Amino acid sequence: MFCCMVSKIMASKERNSSFELLRIISMILIVMHHYNYHGGFDFNGPFTFRMYFIQCLFCGGKLGVNLFVLISGYFLCKSKFKWKRLLILELEVLFYSVILGLISFVINPSQRDVENLVYAFLPLQKKKYWFYTDYMGLVLVSPLLNKGIELMEKKFFREVIIAIGIILMFVPVIENTGFKWFIFLYLVASYIRYYPEDFGRSKRFYLLLGISFYSIVILYVFTCDLISLIDINVRKNYDSLSSEDCILIVVTSFALFIGFSKWNIGNKKIINIFGTSTFGVYLIHDNKDFRTFLWKDIFKNSAYQNSNIIIFHAILTVFLIYICCTIIDLMRKRIIEKPLLSLIDKIQEKMEKKYSKNEENLDIKNMV
Repeated sequence: MFCCMVSKIMASKERNSSFELLRIISMILIVMHHYNYHGGFDFNGPFTFRMYFIQCLFCGGKLGVNLFVLISGYFLCKSKFKWKRLLILELEVLFYSVILGLISFVINPSQRDVENLVYAFLPLQKKKYWFYTDYMGLVLVSPLLNKGIELMEKKFFREVIIAIGIILMFVPVIENTGFKWFIFLYLVASYIRYYPEDFGRSKRFYLLLGISFYSIVILYVFTCDLISLIDINVRKNYDSLSSEDCILIVVTSFALFIGFSKWNIGNKKIINIFGTSTFGVYLIHDNKDFRTFLWKDIFKNSAYQNSNIIIFHAILTVFLIYICCTIIDLMRKRIIEKPLLSLIDKIQEKMEKKYSKNEENLDIKNMV
Protein backbone atom coordinates (compact mmCIF):
# COMPACT_ATOMS: atom_id res chain seq x y z
CA MET A 1 0.00 0.00 0.00
CA PHE A 2 0.02 0.26 -1.62
CA CYS A 3 1.94 4.64 -5.91
CA CYS A 4 2.46 2.08 -5.80
CA MET A 5 3.00 3.84 -2.72
CA VAL A 6 6.47 4.10 -4.00
CA SER A 7 5.73 5.50 -7.43
CA LYS A 8 7.25 8.72 -6.23
CA ILE A 9 10.14 6.96 -4.59
CA MET A 10 11.26 4.71 -7.43
CA ALA A 11 13.07 5.84 -10.55
CA SER A 12 10.49 5.45 -13.28
CA LYS A 13 13.04 5.04 -16.04
CA GLU A 14 14.23 1.78 -14.46
CA ARG A 15 10.98 -0.14 -14.62
CA ASN A 16 8.77 -1.55 -17.29
CA SER A 17 5.01 -1.81 -17.21
CA SER A 18 5.05 -5.37 -15.87
CA PHE A 19 5.76 -3.98 -12.40
CA GLU A 20 2.90 -1.48 -12.76
CA LEU A 21 0.63 -4.33 -13.85
CA LEU A 22 1.67 -6.34 -10.79
CA ARG A 23 0.92 -3.30 -8.64
CA ILE A 24 -2.57 -3.03 -10.12
CA ILE A 25 -3.23 -6.73 -9.54
CA SER A 26 -1.96 -6.38 -5.97
CA MET A 27 -4.29 -3.47 -5.21
CA ILE A 28 -7.26 -5.30 -6.70
CA LEU A 29 -6.48 -8.22 -4.36
CA ILE A 30 -6.35 -5.78 -1.43
CA VAL A 31 -9.67 -4.16 -2.33
CA MET A 32 -11.24 -7.63 -2.66
CA HIS A 33 -9.84 -8.52 0.75
CA HIS A 34 -11.40 -5.40 2.28
CA TYR A 35 -14.74 -6.19 0.62
CA ASN A 36 -14.82 -9.28 2.83
CA TYR A 37 -12.99 -7.95 5.92
CA HIS A 38 -14.98 -4.73 6.32
CA GLY A 39 -18.20 -5.98 4.76
CA GLY A 40 -19.85 -7.25 7.96
CA PHE A 41 -20.54 -10.75 6.63
CA ASP A 42 -21.73 -13.60 8.86
CA PHE A 43 -20.08 -16.92 8.01
CA ASN A 44 -21.91 -19.00 10.62
CA GLY A 45 -24.74 -20.02 8.33
CA PRO A 46 -25.01 -23.09 6.08
CA PHE A 47 -22.46 -23.56 3.32
CA THR A 48 -23.23 -21.97 -0.05
CA PHE A 49 -21.08 -21.29 -3.09
CA ARG A 50 -21.84 -17.59 -2.66
CA MET A 51 -20.36 -17.66 0.84
CA TYR A 52 -17.32 -19.58 -0.41
CA PHE A 53 -16.75 -16.93 -3.08
CA ILE A 54 -16.76 -14.15 -0.47
CA GLN A 55 -14.35 -16.15 1.71
CA CYS A 56 -11.96 -16.50 -1.23
CA LEU A 57 -11.89 -12.74 -1.68
CA PHE A 58 -10.24 -12.51 1.73
CA CYS A 59 -7.24 -14.66 0.78
CA GLY A 60 -5.42 -12.22 -1.49
CA GLY A 61 -5.09 -9.23 0.85
CA LYS A 62 -1.76 -10.07 2.46
CA LEU A 63 -0.47 -11.41 -0.84
CA GLY A 64 -1.06 -7.96 -2.30
CA VAL A 65 0.77 -6.32 0.62
CA ASN A 66 3.76 -8.63 0.20
CA LEU A 67 3.97 -7.85 -3.51
CA PHE A 68 3.83 -4.09 -2.87
CA VAL A 69 6.74 -4.24 -0.45
CA LEU A 70 8.75 -6.53 -2.73
CA ILE A 71 8.36 -4.06 -5.59
CA SER A 72 9.46 -1.25 -3.28
CA GLY A 73 12.52 -3.11 -2.07
CA TYR A 74 13.50 -4.09 -5.61
CA PHE A 75 13.84 -0.44 -6.61
CA LEU A 76 14.80 1.21 -3.34
CA CYS A 77 17.82 -1.05 -2.80
CA LYS A 78 19.63 0.71 -5.64
CA SER A 79 18.17 4.20 -5.42
CA LYS A 80 19.42 7.33 -3.71
CA PHE A 81 17.53 8.42 -0.62
CA LYS A 82 15.72 11.76 -1.11
CA TRP A 83 13.82 13.61 1.58
CA LYS A 84 11.71 15.42 -1.02
CA ARG A 85 10.06 12.19 -2.07
CA LEU A 86 9.14 11.38 1.52
CA LEU A 87 7.68 14.87 1.91
CA ILE A 88 5.47 14.44 -1.16
CA LEU A 89 4.36 11.05 0.12
CA GLU A 90 3.51 12.45 3.56
CA LEU A 91 1.57 15.33 2.00
CA GLU A 92 -0.46 12.88 -0.09
CA VAL A 93 -1.35 10.85 2.99
CA LEU A 94 -2.15 14.00 4.93
CA PHE A 95 -4.40 15.25 2.13
CA TYR A 96 -6.57 12.13 2.06
CA SER A 97 -6.56 11.72 5.84
CA VAL A 98 -7.83 15.26 6.41
CA ILE A 99 -10.32 15.36 3.51
CA LEU A 100 -11.86 11.98 4.32
CA GLY A 101 -11.80 12.77 8.03
CA LEU A 102 -13.79 15.95 7.40
CA ILE A 103 -16.23 14.18 5.08
CA SER A 104 -16.83 11.44 7.66
CA PHE A 105 -17.28 14.05 10.40
CA VAL A 106 -20.02 15.74 8.39
CA ILE A 107 -21.95 12.80 6.92
CA ASN A 108 -21.48 10.13 9.60
CA PRO A 109 -22.85 10.99 13.07
CA SER A 110 -20.90 8.14 14.69
CA GLN A 111 -17.66 9.76 13.50
CA ARG A 112 -18.37 13.19 15.01
CA ASP A 113 -15.51 13.01 17.45
CA VAL A 114 -13.40 16.18 17.63
CA GLU A 115 -10.39 14.26 18.94
CA ASN A 116 -10.61 11.83 16.03
CA LEU A 117 -10.83 14.78 13.62
CA VAL A 118 -7.66 16.26 15.12
CA TYR A 119 -5.94 12.89 14.68
CA ALA A 120 -6.71 13.11 10.96
CA PHE A 121 -4.00 15.78 10.79
CA LEU A 122 -1.50 13.29 12.25
CA PRO A 123 -1.92 10.21 10.05
CA LEU A 124 1.62 8.91 10.55
CA GLN A 125 1.81 9.39 14.31
CA LYS A 126 -1.71 8.07 14.97
CA LYS A 127 -1.36 5.16 12.53
CA LYS A 128 -4.35 6.10 10.42
CA TYR A 129 -2.94 3.74 7.81
CA TRP A 130 -0.99 0.82 9.30
CA PHE A 131 0.70 0.02 5.99
CA TYR A 132 1.91 3.57 5.50
CA THR A 133 3.28 3.82 9.06
CA ASP A 134 5.29 0.60 8.74
CA TYR A 135 6.32 1.42 5.19
CA MET A 136 7.58 4.87 6.17
CA GLY A 137 9.75 3.20 8.81
CA LEU A 138 11.12 0.88 6.14
CA VAL A 139 11.98 3.77 3.82
CA LEU A 140 13.72 5.65 6.62
CA VAL A 141 15.99 2.69 7.41
CA SER A 142 16.52 1.78 3.75
CA PRO A 143 19.85 3.67 3.48
CA LEU A 144 21.20 1.56 6.37
CA LEU A 145 19.85 -1.63 4.81
CA ASN A 146 21.37 -0.72 1.45
CA LYS A 147 24.76 -0.10 3.06
CA GLY A 148 24.63 -3.47 4.78
CA ILE A 149 23.55 -5.21 1.57
CA GLU A 150 26.49 -3.69 -0.31
CA LEU A 151 28.94 -4.94 2.31
CA MET A 152 27.59 -8.49 2.55
CA GLU A 153 28.95 -11.28 0.41
CA LYS A 154 26.40 -13.23 -1.57
CA LYS A 155 26.52 -16.40 0.54
CA PHE A 156 26.25 -14.52 3.83
CA PHE A 157 23.42 -12.37 2.45
CA ARG A 158 21.48 -15.49 1.52
CA GLU A 159 22.08 -17.02 4.96
CA VAL A 160 20.85 -13.85 6.68
CA ILE A 161 17.63 -13.92 4.66
CA ILE A 162 17.03 -17.61 5.43
CA ALA A 163 17.68 -17.10 9.15
CA ILE A 164 15.35 -14.10 9.42
CA GLY A 165 12.67 -15.89 7.41
CA ILE A 166 12.78 -18.97 9.66
CA ILE A 167 12.60 -16.85 12.82
CA LEU A 168 9.68 -14.74 11.61
CA MET A 169 7.67 -17.59 10.06
CA PHE A 170 8.37 -20.64 12.20
CA VAL A 171 10.12 -19.72 15.47
CA PRO A 172 8.11 -17.47 17.84
CA VAL A 173 11.19 -15.82 19.29
CA ILE A 174 10.05 -12.30 18.47
CA GLU A 175 6.68 -10.86 17.56
CA ASN A 176 6.32 -10.55 13.81
CA THR A 177 5.15 -6.97 13.26
CA GLY A 178 4.56 -5.33 9.90
CA PHE A 179 7.78 -3.33 10.12
CA LYS A 180 9.96 -6.39 10.81
CA TRP A 181 8.23 -8.33 8.06
CA PHE A 182 8.73 -5.46 5.61
CA ILE A 183 12.48 -5.50 6.34
CA PHE A 184 12.57 -9.21 5.53
CA LEU A 185 10.71 -8.66 2.25
CA TYR A 186 13.04 -5.75 1.44
CA LEU A 187 16.06 -8.02 1.84
CA VAL A 188 14.51 -10.71 -0.35
CA ALA A 189 13.68 -8.23 -3.11
CA SER A 190 17.19 -6.80 -2.87
CA TYR A 191 18.70 -10.27 -3.28
CA ILE A 192 16.54 -10.87 -6.37
CA ARG A 193 17.72 -7.53 -7.78
CA TYR A 194 21.41 -8.14 -7.06
CA TYR A 195 21.57 -11.81 -8.02
CA PRO A 196 19.00 -12.54 -10.77
CA GLU A 197 21.21 -15.39 -12.01
CA ASP A 198 20.05 -17.44 -9.00
CA PHE A 199 16.56 -17.50 -10.49
CA GLY A 200 17.28 -18.95 -13.89
CA ARG A 201 13.96 -20.61 -14.60
CA SER A 202 11.54 -19.05 -17.07
CA LYS A 203 8.89 -16.51 -16.10
CA ARG A 204 6.25 -19.10 -16.98
CA PHE A 205 7.67 -21.48 -14.36
CA TYR A 206 7.53 -18.87 -11.60
CA LEU A 207 4.07 -17.60 -12.56
CA LEU A 208 2.66 -21.13 -12.61
CA LEU A 209 4.39 -21.88 -9.30
CA GLY A 210 2.77 -18.83 -7.71
CA ILE A 211 -0.67 -19.65 -9.10
CA SER A 212 -0.33 -23.27 -7.92
CA PHE A 213 0.52 -22.33 -4.34
CA TYR A 214 -2.27 -19.75 -4.23
CA SER A 215 -4.68 -22.40 -5.48
CA ILE A 216 -3.80 -24.48 -2.42
CA VAL A 217 -4.93 -21.58 -0.21
CA ILE A 218 -8.24 -21.40 -2.08
CA LEU A 219 -8.64 -25.19 -1.83
CA TYR A 220 -7.96 -25.01 1.91
CA VAL A 221 -10.89 -22.59 2.30
CA PHE A 222 -13.15 -25.06 0.50
CA THR A 223 -11.88 -27.90 2.71
CA CYS A 224 -12.69 -25.91 5.85
CA ASP A 225 -16.20 -25.31 4.53
CA LEU A 226 -16.71 -29.03 3.84
CA ILE A 227 -15.51 -30.05 7.31
CA SER A 228 -17.73 -27.34 8.79
CA LEU A 229 -20.73 -29.39 7.66
CA ILE A 230 -19.74 -31.67 10.55
CA ASP A 231 -18.17 -29.10 12.89
CA ILE A 232 -19.19 -25.49 12.24
CA ASN A 233 -16.27 -24.17 14.30
CA VAL A 234 -13.76 -25.34 11.67
CA ARG A 235 -14.99 -22.65 9.30
CA LYS A 236 -13.50 -19.99 11.58
CA ASN A 237 -10.06 -21.18 10.46
CA TYR A 238 -10.64 -20.54 6.76
CA ASP A 239 -8.35 -17.50 6.84
CA SER A 240 -5.49 -19.14 8.78
CA LEU A 241 -3.44 -19.75 5.61
CA SER A 242 -3.93 -16.20 4.33
CA SER A 243 -1.54 -14.28 6.61
CA GLU A 244 1.45 -12.50 5.10
CA ASP A 245 3.93 -14.87 6.78
CA CYS A 246 2.13 -18.11 5.89
CA ILE A 247 4.52 -20.22 3.80
CA LEU A 248 1.93 -20.64 1.03
CA ILE A 249 1.41 -16.88 0.70
CA VAL A 250 5.16 -16.25 0.98
CA VAL A 251 6.01 -18.68 -1.82
CA THR A 252 3.18 -17.28 -3.94
CA SER A 253 4.47 -13.73 -3.37
CA PHE A 254 8.08 -14.58 -4.24
CA ALA A 255 7.16 -16.68 -7.27
CA LEU A 256 4.78 -14.11 -8.78
CA PHE A 257 7.24 -11.30 -8.13
CA ILE A 258 10.14 -13.14 -9.79
CA GLY A 259 7.89 -14.09 -12.69
CA PHE A 260 6.82 -10.48 -13.28
CA SER A 261 10.42 -9.26 -12.89
CA LYS A 262 11.31 -11.49 -15.85
CA TRP A 263 8.33 -10.34 -17.90
CA ASN A 264 9.06 -7.26 -19.97
CA ILE A 265 5.80 -6.17 -21.56
CA GLY A 266 7.25 -2.84 -22.65
CA ASN A 267 6.00 0.62 -21.86
CA LYS A 268 2.18 0.55 -21.71
CA LYS A 269 0.85 4.03 -21.02
CA ILE A 270 -2.58 3.04 -19.72
CA ILE A 271 -1.07 0.49 -17.33
CA ASN A 272 1.45 3.07 -16.09
CA ILE A 273 -1.32 5.62 -15.46
CA PHE A 274 -3.36 3.19 -13.38
CA GLY A 275 -0.25 1.81 -11.68
CA THR A 276 0.93 5.18 -10.39
CA SER A 277 -2.37 5.77 -8.58
CA THR A 278 -2.59 2.47 -6.71
CA PHE A 279 -1.43 4.05 -3.46
CA GLY A 280 -4.17 6.65 -3.83
CA VAL A 281 -6.70 3.84 -4.21
CA TYR A 282 -5.46 2.42 -0.90
CA LEU A 283 -5.54 5.77 0.92
CA ILE A 284 -9.09 6.53 -0.17
CA HIS A 285 -10.87 3.22 0.23
CA ASP A 286 -9.14 2.08 3.45
CA ASN A 287 -9.22 5.31 5.41
CA LYS A 288 -10.18 4.42 9.01
CA ASP A 289 -12.76 7.18 9.27
CA PHE A 290 -14.36 6.56 5.88
CA ARG A 291 -14.24 2.82 5.22
CA THR A 292 -17.18 1.82 7.44
CA PHE A 293 -19.39 4.32 5.63
CA LEU A 294 -18.06 3.08 2.28
CA TRP A 295 -18.65 -0.64 2.79
CA LYS A 296 -21.73 -0.66 5.04
CA ASP A 297 -23.64 2.46 4.02
CA ILE A 298 -22.78 3.05 0.37
CA PHE A 299 -22.30 -0.48 -0.97
CA LYS A 300 -24.12 -2.33 1.85
CA ASN A 301 -22.06 -5.51 1.39
CA SER A 302 -23.67 -7.67 4.08
CA ALA A 303 -27.18 -6.91 2.78
CA TYR A 304 -26.35 -8.97 -0.32
CA GLN A 305 -24.90 -11.97 1.55
CA ASN A 306 -27.83 -14.25 0.74
CA SER A 307 -28.65 -12.62 -2.57
CA ASN A 308 -28.23 -14.37 -5.90
CA ILE A 309 -26.36 -11.31 -7.19
CA ILE A 310 -23.70 -11.24 -4.44
CA ILE A 311 -20.93 -12.31 -6.86
CA PHE A 312 -21.97 -9.62 -9.33
CA HIS A 313 -22.19 -7.11 -6.48
CA ALA A 314 -18.68 -7.97 -5.29
CA ILE A 315 -17.11 -7.70 -8.75
CA LEU A 316 -18.93 -4.45 -9.55
CA THR A 317 -18.09 -2.93 -6.15
CA VAL A 318 -14.37 -3.72 -6.43
CA PHE A 319 -14.33 -2.38 -10.00
CA LEU A 320 -16.14 0.85 -9.09
CA ILE A 321 -13.95 1.50 -6.07
CA TYR A 322 -10.76 0.97 -8.04
CA ILE A 323 -11.83 3.12 -11.00
CA CYS A 324 -13.38 5.94 -8.95
CA CYS A 325 -10.44 6.12 -6.54
CA THR A 326 -8.01 6.14 -9.47
CA ILE A 327 -9.86 9.02 -11.13
CA ILE A 328 -9.89 10.97 -7.86
CA ASP A 329 -6.17 10.42 -7.36
CA LEU A 330 -5.32 11.40 -10.93
CA MET A 331 -7.27 14.63 -10.44
CA ARG A 332 -5.38 15.28 -7.19
CA LYS A 333 -2.07 14.74 -8.96
CA ARG A 334 -2.97 17.18 -11.71
CA ILE A 335 -4.60 19.89 -9.59
CA ILE A 336 -2.55 19.73 -6.38
CA GLU A 337 0.55 17.58 -6.65
CA LYS A 338 1.90 18.86 -9.96
CA PRO A 339 1.90 22.56 -8.92
CA LEU A 340 3.22 21.58 -5.49
CA LEU A 341 6.11 19.65 -7.00
CA SER A 342 6.93 22.62 -9.19
CA LEU A 343 6.97 24.91 -6.15
CA ILE A 344 9.17 22.53 -4.16
CA ASP A 345 11.59 22.24 -7.09
CA LYS A 346 11.84 26.04 -7.32
CA ILE A 347 12.50 26.37 -3.59
CA GLN A 348 15.09 23.60 -3.76
CA GLU A 349 16.77 25.22 -6.75
CA LYS A 350 16.99 28.60 -4.96
CA MET A 351 18.41 26.96 -1.84
CA GLU A 352 21.00 25.06 -3.86
CA LYS A 353 22.05 28.24 -5.68
CA LYS A 354 22.35 30.12 -2.41
CA TYR A 355 24.37 27.30 -0.86
CA SER A 356 26.61 27.11 -3.92
CA LYS A 357 27.16 30.89 -3.86
CA ASN A 358 28.05 30.80 -0.16
CA GLU A 359 30.56 28.05 -0.81
CA GLU A 360 32.16 30.09 -3.61
CA ASN A 361 32.43 33.16 -1.35
CA LEU A 362 33.99 31.01 1.36
CA ASP A 363 36.54 29.63 -1.10
CA ILE A 364 37.46 33.17 -2.23
CA LYS A 365 37.96 34.30 1.37
CA ASN A 366 40.18 31.28 2.06
CA MET A 367 42.28 32.09 -1.01
CA VAL A 368 42.74 35.66 0.19
